[in-house]
Amino acid sequence: MLSLDLKALAKKYFEAWNAHDVAGIKALHASTSSLADWDASIGPTNAEVADFIEGIWKAVPEIKIEIVDIYTMGDKSNTCVANIKVIVDADTTLSVCDVIEYDESGLVVALNAYKTD
Repeated sequence: MLSLDLKALAKKYFEAWNAHDVAGIKALHASTSSLADWDASIGPTNAEVADFIEGIWKAVPEIKIEIVDIYTMGDKSNTCVANIKVIVDADTTLSVCDVIEYDESGLVVALNAYKTD
């Protein structure tokens, strides 16, 4: 297992997400990658993932993510768990847990998002 700074990688991902940076999100995903949440499963390419996320931004232009905590297993895993708040608008905030798996070069190969009910 290579040593990746998973916290820094996750923070960079959410910075691109909050900037609504389609090219940035695509570049942070491996060419073969996926995203799954409570509404959809997207993939198997980074272009499909980036297009899906862009659709969220277009539908909800003010949406932002706030990081609460990021958990790792150190060098034992290329996966981290990000406890985040998805601020949809002034009245709606979702508590979400993202499980993000990276390849050896630090690109996202899978992101699975879970929300509380």
